[in-house]
Amino acid sequence: MQDENLKLLGDFLRAKRASIQPEAIGLSKTIRSRSKGLRREDVAYKAGISTVWYSQIERGQASGISKQVLTAISDTLLLSTSEYKYICNLAHSIPDDAPTVQTNVITSKTKQLLLQLNPLPALLQNEYLDIISSNAAFDRMVGFPLMEVEPEKRNYLYLTISNTDWKRFLMLDSQSKFERQIVRMAGFLRNTLSAHFDDEKLKLKVKSFIALSPIFALAWKNNNVLQPEEISYTYHHALLGNIVLEKQIWWNIDGESNSRLNIYYPPRSADKQRLAEQFVS
Repeated sequence: MQDENLKLLGDFLRAKRASIQPEAIGLSKTIRSRSKGLRREDVAYKAGISTVWYSQIERGQASGISKQVLTAISDTLLLSTSEYKYICNLAHSIPDDAPTVQTNVITSKTKQLLLQLNPLPALLQNEYLDIISSNAAFDRMVGFPLMEVEPEKRNYLYLTISNTDWKRFLMLDSQSKFERQIVRMAGFLRNTLSAHFDDEKLKLKVKSFIALSPIFALAWKNNNVLQPEEISYTYHHALLGNIVLEKQIWWNIDGESNSRLNIYYPPRSADKQRLAEQFVS
């Protein structure tokens, strides 16, 4: 599986190299080859490594790549923090005996926490973007009970692609917003796969999303990596209308369960009151 990861690393670096003009990294634009963007020798020169070594990395034939080399390549290719973490994950394999963490389990303590978070909307999901659970406040916000959705369709990305109410909740009212959301989630899954490259279940999910959405398929082909998430965002509440909420993300590690807890908090006192009034008996 390490060979497969190194191939993914090479594919990603090649795509990034083709997207950068030489002037962007301080190289003069002289008569160059017909290839787009930078040449391999450009990257090698700026990163301070040999062209042969960099070529082996791009071909997926180099193992034992040091963090210093990865940092130098990252700086040369102007990678974002997320993209740098991604190539680091690809270059360093996870041991085969790494403990398996269940990603679809919710413990009784976490159920109680979700209940106590009302009236703040809260959502629990795993690294596949599957929705494990939600509280009543979140269900009221999206306009339908999430846990009544079929398990195979109860996925943040699947709902974004296929569910009209979910798209309305996220206010994806233009094609550009919709595409940006899909690309961002493709990046999330790519980062997850880089850290768990032997996860066959995740690979099957990715294949299903490729078949489901041409936008996702293109984002995956283009090696899109997770982009920064908007923490403060205007959502459409099914009962209250538009509302500004700040998303706080907590990693919930409880025994053998590992999941991500999204808590939506209103920065405005008036919106906090509006949410609270829904739970007044």
